[in-house]
Amino acid sequence: MLSKDYILGFVEGEGCFSIAISKYIDRKPRKTNKKSFIKNPRLFAIRPSFRITNSLSNIGVLEEIKETLGFGSIYIQNRKSDRNQSVAYFYTKSFEDCLKAKDFFKDIEFKTTKGKDFLFWCECLEIIQNKQHLDKIGILKLCEIRDKMNFRLTKNKWSTQEISKILDEKPNHFIHHINQNQTNLLHNNVDLNSNWLEKKMGNSKPSKFVSASSNS
Repeated sequence: MLSKDYILGFVEGEGCFSIAISKYIDRKPRKTNKKSFIKNPRLFAIRPSFRITNSLSNIGVLEEIKETLGFGSIYIQNRKSDRNQSVAYFYTKSFEDCLKAKDFFKDIEFKTTKGKDFLFWCECLEIIQNKQHLDKIGILKLCEIRDKMNFRLTKNKWSTQEISKILDEKPNHFIHHINQNQTNLLHNNVDLNSNWLEKKMGNSKPSKFVSASSNS
């Protein structure tokens, strides 16, 4: 078992506390090969993660860190270039595991600016835990905190400005609460008397569709 200070040394040098914000896409299996792009009412998926990177030759240390912490997984990234050495990652994106990491490091004094990232990360975890991330105010608060962390905007990441614009322009959604035999999500402006929903449901199609206006 490794000491907290020993693990902190690796986190200070090669650790990363991060918050990923991406568009939500429904990937449930369908009858067709086409991907469904019906969005979740939340619009964005929020994924906190914790990672430590090291060279593949030092993977044993990451295994010991994993054993000491009691969570996470080890991944290997093989690099084709001779100049770049293959690397290993200790990594978790489980929210429960992130809470365990928060408890593990909360009483340790960080020596570098990584400590600021950790405090911002903990603030994000609290927002998610309190389900404040399920509305526009909460998502934009997470964006504001994320931008203060180790966040670097790339072509695959959503800027705060883009996220705010989408949240302003996206039509309202609503959840269709029906019997357990029936389906899950409808957009507004849908003709409930049509067969539009049944076409979108694939293998989840109920034996009989009942509209929201039904008294049953």
